[in-house]
Amino acid sequence: MFNTSYSVDFPSANSQSGILYSKLETGVIAAFNPAGKIKPLYFQYKDLYGDDNNIKIESILSSKEDHFAGLPVIVYSCMAIIQNRRLQCNLRYHVTEHYWELLY
Repeated sequence: MFNTSYSVDFPSANSQSGILYSKLETGVIAAFNPAGKIKPLYFQYKDLYGDDNNIKIESILSSKEDHFAGLPVIVYSCMAIIQNRRLQCNLRYHVTEHYWELLY
């Protein structure tokens, strides 16, 4: 589907309840409206056992254009189910480099 480099701490049989502990690039599936505005729908990370974990984004709370190290980014504040809890997470899209980070 897409590549990621996240790690989580949980048993492989219970992958959807893993705890994220790495802030690296992640895979994201997003939709684009006719004006080119981005809406992230899912993100993915790998657990310690190499299993892929696909997380559905329930809602986008806010988005804002910003700069990180002088480069343009878009930061999305989202609600998702992680570790069997509804949690807020932030996704940062690096516009010129075309990659995503999960910030938590």
